[in-house]
Amino acid sequence: MKTLHRIIISDIDNTLLGDKKALGEFINYLEKNRDCISFGIATGRHLESAIAVLEEWQVPTPDFFITSVGSQIHNATKEPDENWLKHINYCWKPDEIQDYLSQFKGLRLQADINQGEFKISYFVDQNFEKLELPYAANVIYSHGEFLDILPVRASKGLAVRHLAQSMGLPMTQVMVAGDSGNDEEMLTNEGFGIVVGNYSNELENLKNKKAIYFAKSHYAAGILEGIKHFNW
Repeated sequence: MKTLHRIIISDIDNTLLGDKKALGEFINYLEKNRDCISFGIATGRHLESAIAVLEEWQVPTPDFFITSVGSQIHNATKEPDENWLKHINYCWKPDEIQDYLSQFKGLRLQADINQGEFKISYFVDQNFEKLELPYAANVIYSHGEFLDILPVRASKGLAVRHLAQSMGLPMTQVMVAGDSGNDEEMLTNEGFGIVVGNYSNELENLKNKKAIYFAKSHYAAGILEGIKHFNW
């Protein structure tokens, strides 16, 4: 039986994936510490897309999946966390929000496959000014071109906190890794954060924040560098 002491959660694209050699070293680290570390991913991708790309890169099945920018949580057998879905449904009015946003130029809805029950996703023009919604919702920008609207109780950071609480672990036993704006909230939780070397400039404002390490190495090598820095 696994005696779980710590959790490591990583974004997928441009964080976990990008360097096959470093990824192999990171997987070896997880294998050596499987008795005391649980591994999860937190991604903007929907579940099926996340599974497919992890299989393509030969990443072992994570212990849990945070997908669709934190609006979905599944365990290793792909079962959804129903408590999370009930929790984030609070004040969620997707039709009203989408109607309201239809008046703004510079926003373009992404393909249907990128939309979700608890996520509305847009492409954003570079000159689009950041927007404040007159609704209870989370507005998340990433990579200078994506905009995701989530329920006010949903985000990668809030999903990570929910998972830690459900496992009975304090946030000080959680380490996360990311590269872009939609990782910011989970990086600024009370746990340890790693920003990989190939990060988006949206995360510049996190420099010099306590318990956030900016790695020089890219992709999974940056995660390993952060693990060494925090002596995990």
